[in-house]
Amino acid sequence: MKIPVLWRWGLLGLLVVSILLTVFLVIFLRESPDLIIVNTSVGSIQGMRATNGDYNIFLGIPYAKVNESNPFGASTPYPKFDNVFVANDDTKVCPQHQNPDGPRGEIDCLHLSISVPDSAASSPLPVMVWIHSGAFERGATNTFGIKYLVRHGVIIVSINYRLGPYGFMCLDIPEVPGNQGLKDQVLALRWVRDNIEAFGGDVNKINVFGLSAGGHSIDFHILSDTEVLFNSAIIQSGSSMASTVFNNHRKTAPIDIAAQLGYNTSSIYEAISYLSTVDSNLVITASRALNYSYKPCTEIKFDGVESFLTRHWINADTPKVKGMPILIGYTEQELLMRYVNPNAFTNFNAIRKRLSETFNFDEVETAEREETIRNFYFGDNINITYDQMWEAVDFDSDYTYVYPTRRTINKYVASSAESIFFYVFAYNGTRNFHKMSNNVSIGSACHGDDLGYVFELSLFVEKPTPEDQLILDRITTMWTNFAKYSDPTPQVSSLLPVRWPSLTAESYNYMTLTEDMKVGQHPIQERMEFWDMFYKQNKKFEKGFYQNE
Repeated sequence: MKIPVLWRWGLLGLLVVSILLTVFLVIFLRESPDLIIVNTSVGSIQGMRATNGDYNIFLGIPYAKVNESNPFGASTPYPKFDNVFVANDDTKVCPQHQNPDGPRGEIDCLHLSISVPDSAASSPLPVMVWIHSGAFERGATNTFGIKYLVRHGVIIVSINYRLGPYGFMCLDIPEVPGNQGLKDQVLALRWVRDNIEAFGGDVNKINVFGLSAGGHSIDFHILSDTEVLFNSAIIQSGSSMASTVFNNHRKTAPIDIAAQLGYNTSSIYEAISYLSTVDSNLVITASRALNYSYKPCTEIKFDGVESFLTRHWINADTPKVKGMPILIGYTEQELLMRYVNPNAFTNFNAIRKRLSETFNFDEVETAEREETIRNFYFGDNINITYDQMWEAVDFDSDYTYVYPTRRTINKYVASSAESIFFYVFAYNGTRNFHKMSNNVSIGSACHGDDLGYVFELSLFVEKPTPEDQLILDRITTMWTNFAKYSDPTPQVSSLLPVRWPSLTAESYNYMTLTEDMKVGQHPIQERMEFWDMFYKQNKKFEKGFYQNE
């Protein structure tokens, strides 16, 4: 059949128009100031222009996938994209309970977000990967605004990881060996290593930073069986040896949660199979009703199963830290918030409770150690009341965060870390996160208060005061300097008028971060020496000490 000439020219015209339109769309998508496409090893990713600074954002990029038939097991790398992935939504969070909203989240949550300054177009930039806090039970990437950091010429990556029963159930079986949330973080860090160059990042300058559970996580990565995935670390109020990390893992957790939801079985596998079909919000609610908590654990090795940590962290060495720069510290009154309410002193048993978390003492041994600690912190007071609030804050802060940080530092020093910069955050301003959240004005900085001087947070709607702005500028400058140069104060300036010396075993230098930058040595030395002696005398009773030896 002979095709009419006009028809043939019509078809050709349509083809030409189609090609031109395709070329136009590609050029438009790549060059539009609002639509930016990056080609990575997993496919093309489309980002967009930030509205509050000179940078581009890529939100909610999936880096791993959870097995729907076993959402409590290990995740796997997300497959390559068939089409351009539009990275414009970071609203997904992993299943969790949040006060006062209750349960929220979904299993398909293993996403990361990337913020890229315009300066990445001219030369590769250092990369800072944020691991969020939240006691391994709550938190997400979208809580922490990064504009104060990205303005300093670094790429910021923030990651979601599974939490609670989905992230930290430890059952000693190949299907749920434990530490799934930490293994999610490993996959995220591998994704960054393999793809960040496409965004203008320097793969040889990957820094991880995190607070509380995020800081604990970083210490666990340094102790873990996996490869080295970062070049430097900032650990804020975090240590694998913090008492809040220790946990008695319930091996029957799936059975118990299923029973709470009305499904009765004695088989772990049947319970897991059932729970995989249940809405994650119901699982979180049932677990919470049982008052179960989930933390990192020591795994059993299984053939064909990638492990994260198979030696208890009390015994584990830290060869990864050799040659690695570390910036680490805590707030001056970490657990202030626990004792501002007089009700905290009704039947005060904090000492006994803390000892039970980290030591295997019998009743007589517990009573003896409790008396030793009482005498040191509270003197001759038989009944500890609200009048001893500050002594209680000192004790619990020291036991839970301060001394564990000291132990972690000592371990890093012994393993030849390249340089360690130690700080105490003591500033009391209007951006102290937890104090402002709870309308508390007394005392010094407490746990998490430093978040307000690193991130843009929804709690703070007013413009920072000049005093707060100075602290914010100093901390974000020092944190990003550390990511760039492995030194928070490579040179003094009007903003950073004091050189921050690194720590050694002999000098134990530290910087007090407050209105003035003050360098000192051996903070609260008498209290730390008390705990040095206490742990030396009781080492054989410490939980995990002989495990897997």
